[in-house]
Amino acid sequence: MTLTLYSRAALTTLMLLFVLGGCSAPGINLEPFPNDQAMPLIYNPDLCREGTPASVTKIIDGDTIDVEFPDGQQARVRYIGMDTAERGEACFKEATDRNAELLESGEVRLVKDTNDHDRYGRLVRYICTDDNVFVDAQLVTEGYARAFRFYPDVRFADYFQSLEDDAAQNARGCLHRNATENSDASDSACCKMCRNGKACGDSCIPWTQQCHSEAGCACQG
Repeated sequence: MTLTLYSRAALTTLMLLFVLGGCSAPGINLEPFPNDQAMPLIYNPDLCREGTPASVTKIIDGDTIDVEFPDGQQARVRYIGMDTAERGEACFKEATDRNAELLESGEVRLVKDTNDHDRYGRLVRYICTDDNVFVDAQLVTEGYARAFRFYPDVRFADYFQSLEDDAAQNARGCLHRNATENSDASDSACCKMCRNGKACGDSCIPWTQQCHSEAGCACQG
């Protein structure tokens, strides 16, 4: 049977609707994601183009890696704007493993904010994968890292905080899922809500410090 011009156009339209109805662009989420499903990857090609290429030689933990540059120089790099659990703390292994998964290709681009090094002599950089995934943001939105303001390196501080707030609200990742399961205090009972550190007694302290106080009224945010 010969199709008329009109019927061909109608058939083409139907086929396009079928294809578009079953597909979406990579990284775009059209429906809410339950907390047991992987979040879409956060791509930031404009940021990543600013970076210096390097090869990952070792995963230290969820927010620190060792790298080697094309000229052979090596450095330890601390991620900017976020913080993950230290060895021996809850969520350490999960954050370290997820960091390793994101950097599976072994190639990264390191993007500077304001400071070059931290007080420990580590480079401080935002991390991009070789296919433009913004690793710092990805770890926060998946609930493996908390937003942390590294003054004066605060280019993405508000953005990271919004990602953390969303992850906490949806109990995503080991940080917020565990906090929801293990918490026996309501927000109204807190004297302090710790969002950029951990609860210790009646205060909030940095994740890197050891807590030597009995449980108090500070709560994990």
